[in-house]
Amino acid sequence: MKHVIEIFDRMSEELLLSVEIPQSYSAQLADLMGWTQPEDQYDGYDLLPDQIETLEKWTHTLLSGDNRIIQIVCLE
Repeated sequence: MKHVIEIFDRMSEELLLSVEIPQSYSAQLADLMGWTQPEDQYDGYDLLPDQIETLEKWTHTLLSGDNRIIQIVCLE
């Protein structure tokens, strides 16, 4: 299973960036997202500021910015 952060331009909804979350954070990701059921991890979610901050640390990537929609999705 691969979780990816997708960043879209809020105005055009164009995909700006896609960042894979390292597999080594799988258990921590479930806690961060508040997933309680196995199927929860398959849905797409908008990310909250504190979640974005943590994911920036895990991925070593600047995700936040003006006019962005930041979501997490499961690709597998």
